[in-house]
Amino acid sequence: MKQFAAFILAAAVLLLFSTCKKNAAATGTPAPADTSFKLSEATLLKQGAFSGNMSYAVSGAAKLYEYKSKKYLYLENYNGSSGPDLRVYISTNLQASQFVSLGKIQANSGNQVYLITSPPDFNTHNKILIWCQQFSVLFGSSSLN
Repeated sequence: MKQFAAFILAAAVLLLFSTCKKNAAATGTPAPADTSFKLSEATLLKQGAFSGNMSYAVSGAAKLYEYKSKKYLYLENYNGSSGPDLRVYISTNLQASQFVSLGKIQANSGNQVYLITSPPDFNTHNKILIWCQQFSVLFGSSSLN
C-alpha cells in the first residue's frame, strides 16, 4: 500500500512539472513594449545575470534603468524556455511570496523593456523572476546588484 501511495505521489509531481515543460507554447497576448524608453539616455541603477531553474533554460541579463523619472526593467539578450503563462516578476525571494508583476513575458528571446508603474523598494525586491503563474513554477531568476 505504501508503494502505491508513493507511486501516486510521484505521478502527481511529475504531472505538475510536465505541464510547464520546455516546449510548451506561451499563451495569451504578450505585454506591449514601451516605445518611449531610450536605452542610450537611461541611467543604469542595478543589474544581474539570469540563470535557469531545474530543467528550464534562462539566460541573459536583467537591468534596472531610470529614464525620465520612471523605472524600467530591461531584459538584455534574454533567451528562455517556452512555457504557459510566463510572467516577469520583481520579487523579494525565489518563491514569489511578495512580488510586483510586470505582466506576461513579451518573447522567449531578445531584448525587452518593461515599464515599472509601481516601483517597489529595490533593496528588498531585488530578484527578477521568470515565473509560470498558472502552475507556480520558477523558470529562472536574476539578482539585481
